Amino acid sequence: MKCLDSALRRYATPGTAVLSVAVGVTGVILFFRLTKGAVEAIHEWLGMAFAALAILHVIRHRGSFAQMLRQPSLHILAGAIAMGVAAFIALAPPRPPGNPLIRLARAMERAPIFQLAPAIGSNTNAVLARLRQAGISAEPGDTLAVLASFHHRQPGELFSTILPPLPPQLPRD
Repeated sequence: MKCLDSALRRYATPGTAVLSVAVGVTGVILFFRLTKGAVEAIHEWLGMAFAALAILHVIRHRGSFAQMLRQPSLHILAGAIAMGVAAFIALAPPRPPGNPLIRLARAMERAPIFQLAPAIGSNTNAVLARLRQAGISAEPGDTLAVLASFHHRQPGELFSTILPPLPPQLPRD
């Protein structure tokens, strides 16, 4: 127990302070949409580490936190924050369920080849030829969902088969 208390004393508060700055900086970057990608992942993982260290910080200073919980100003602040969160949740525009890219892929799986071909930057005959090369006989009205099921393949595999090759990338400076 003494070792844990020593570790909490040494790392909980400084770690919470450092991570709060890091999460704050990455949060501002994301809020103003300056970049995303790696910053978003860093923000999420540092946020998880911050939450863990915040719990350890509360454990380390449990006496002070118990005393603070009795103060009316904390109750007012907690109520205001809870109402703000509730307002954001209530006023947020509804989002359709599920990942839109997955929904798009599912819709493309169900589209007939003659409609799908132009959407992927190809033509019907080229798509049918790529499928024939892969050992799959198809008609312009067939869908990838039906073909995948019939040929015991994954739709993603058929997408890889029918997509035209990418143009060569120009080297970056």
